[in-house]
Amino acid sequence: MGVRLRKLHLAGMNELLAGIVGGLGLFIVGMWILTENLKALASRRLRVAAGRWTRNRFSAFAWGALAGAATQSMTAMTFIVVSILRSGLVTTRGALALVLGGTLGVSVLVVIVTFDIKVVSLYVLGLAGAAVASDRLAGFRPVAASFLGGAMIVLGLVLVKDAAAPLAEAPWFREMIDGTGDSLALAFLVAALLTFAVQSSSAVTIFGISLAAVGLLSVDQAIMIMYGSLIGSSAIVYALSAGLTGRSRQVSMYLVCYNVLICAVLVPLLYIEILLGVPLVKALALSLEFGLEQQLAAVYVFLCVFLLPVMLAGLGWSASVLQRLWPASASDALSRPRFLHDHASVDVETSVILVDLEQRRAMQDLSEYFEAVRRGERVWPLRAGMKKLLSEIAEFLDDLHERHPMHGIEEQNALRNRQKLLAWLEDSLGVMCETLADIDEQSAIGQLRRTICESVDGVLLALVDAAESGDPTDQAFAKRLTGDRGEMMRSLRTRFLQLDPPLRKFDLVNVLLVTNSVEEAFFLFAKIGKEFDPSPDDRAHVPHT
Repeated sequence: MGVRLRKLHLAGMNELLAGIVGGLGLFIVGMWILTENLKALASRRLRVAAGRWTRNRFSAFAWGALAGAATQSMTAMTFIVVSILRSGLVTTRGALALVLGGTLGVSVLVVIVTFDIKVVSLYVLGLAGAAVASDRLAGFRPVAASFLGGAMIVLGLVLVKDAAAPLAEAPWFREMIDGTGDSLALAFLVAALLTFAVQSSSAVTIFGISLAAVGLLSVDQAIMIMYGSLIGSSAIVYALSAGLTGRSRQVSMYLVCYNVLICAVLVPLLYIEILLGVPLVKALALSLEFGLEQQLAAVYVFLCVFLLPVMLAGLGWSASVLQRLWPASASDALSRPRFLHDHASVDVETSVILVDLEQRRAMQDLSEYFEAVRRGERVWPLRAGMKKLLSEIAEFLDDLHERHPMHGIEEQNALRNRQKLLAWLEDSLGVMCETLADIDEQSAIGQLRRTICESVDGVLLALVDAAESGDPTDQAFAKRLTGDRGEMMRSLRTRFLQLDPPLRKFDLVNVLLVTNSVEEAFFLFAKIGKEFDPSPDDRAHVPHT
């Protein structure tokens, strides 16, 4: 009999853990599906529209709330806003207002899951899954997949929530909870750690609310779990944004500081309410004519909204402080288009001229990689900005083709070909300069760093000058500088490989990376030179500006 009871107990434990683990798995996968498909839907045209919608702080807040409700992840929402900001389609203030709106939007999920919506989520899951698998509805697949991801998120959280009731009957879990002594600090810390692990404050908050609903946690602990989840969410954003600079860093740190400010205000207020009996947030929520789950969800909504009027009023001040703490970087300047704008793709002739100007500017700005090497600075932030710019140009060309598929075909094709070459050139020069930056000037190959940096940058600038001036003499000079450098690089590799004493393995790898990149770069220089100054026989109709 005892063995049978143990087996039943283990079976119950397995089912309980399966509900929690499976629910979290559905939630995480659903979040990924939703985020990826929303990114696919976020075309350049939509981002341009977002730029127009966010010129007013209140409209930006409203659209941010809708975006937050759609993404259900402040981490994903923040980095989508960063992407729009780096495109130059929204101001810093507009981006901050979007983030504030997003904090309100993500609270919708917590409220929804406290109600019985399992049946609705299953219907949505089935219909969206069928739409995703249908070839007839292939054009609507990103939209259907977004609904599929959203349904999986809700269903996963419902499974996690439903696992709270069996936990209340598990003696080992009740003993573990009782062993904490109703510690609010421990609830705060555990919530922060769990949020960082599962990448969602909403999931941790809902689990805390569910445990309070079945009597395993006190209301005070459930509220403290909400506050701890905000700190865990801030830790996620802080960690993921460590490589960002300038305005991108400003937006991510704004969310981090906002969450910390909420906790700095509300945690002491909770202790005042508990210790002094002053009716504050908890008393207000418990006075609502709803069940305990909905009352606690109201606390979560309150913590998302109570500072919003002050934060919206102080957007200008916040932007100024963030600018001083994380000033605009060279990467920001590289990533923002200078010539492309909202209405540029309306007219083909004008669009061709503007893309041509933007491509010439991009090629010239590649010289910044070599400047970073000379200054001993990191190259990859500049590469991130340049890649963003090239992506914007490519998306602009796609939008232009979609709007005017039969107009200016030759000009559009010429610009597309040039765009591909520029993307390859960025990759080649980026790898080269990142490798050069890693070379110690005092090492055995220190001279290689200086020689390659100056010579390749000189050729790049000569090519830029020739493209800019259109002078036949400059173009002939640039043509002589570009071309095949295979034999020269092979000779250089052989010389370094035969050094006595031999080079370290690390230095040998750097020599190979640099010389291979030089070969690729000069090959591309020659190709790009022809694109900017084609011969009369194959001249494309891209205007010289």
